[in-house]
Amino acid sequence: MISTRPATWLQKALFALSGMQGRFGDSVRRKLRRRIAKRSMINFNALVALRGPGDICLDLGANLGEFTQKFAATGAEVHGYEPDPHCFAALQARFAGKPNVHLYNQAVSGAAGNFLLRRSKDFAKSPDMKSQSSSIVIKDTKIFDSENSVMVETVAFGDVVRDLGRPVALVKMDIEGAEFSILDIILAEQAKGVVLPIGAMFIETHERFLPERVAMIKALRTANWDGELPYPIDTFWA
Repeated sequence: MISTRPATWLQKALFALSGMQGRFGDSVRRKLRRRIAKRSMINFNALVALRGPGDICLDLGANLGEFTQKFAATGAEVHGYEPDPHCFAALQARFAGKPNVHLYNQAVSGAAGNFLLRRSKDFAKSPDMKSQSSSIVIKDTKIFDSENSVMVETVAFGDVVRDLGRPVALVKMDIEGAEFSILDIILAEQAKGVVLPIGAMFIETHERFLPERVAMIKALRTANWDGELPYPIDTFWA
């Protein structure tokens, strides 16, 4: 895989400053992500190309199925999780008759339960586009309002992986803040010597809405580059 470690002096400087808080820190992290995300996507596409029948791929936050489709085209067994009823209906229509695609009208997080899925204030105007920001974690009232919220079922990431009974080759995760509860558990279990059977994970992280997670993501990126994680966890994917 192509390394996503900062390579130029500018990238290194941006990474050094990426733990800063406030608007300056947000700006630094956006600039850093723009400069490295392309390498992350190259790695993602390369690993997708290696998939085939017998492999398992997870699409967490499947939305309308762009990446579910990429996984399915390889012949891999795909499990797509999407909590929003609007998007889930579109997924069912798109992948009807595809025996290698399994869809679940659920959110994935660190723990099972029932949570409020907050939708954009403009969801009704453009549900296909605005559904991409729906979250069970982020509560920013500038983005969401109670009128567009729906209760959804949530399943635990660890249970999803273990219940498959076979290793998962590739995980794509875009779950609007819920990724942090999953990462917490992965790292805690790793410290105890418990490792889920996963080949690689690509995650879009949302610390811009959860600034208390900035330091965690910076440390996680260093650990990933240094090979200290149980499997590659790329947090520059977007």
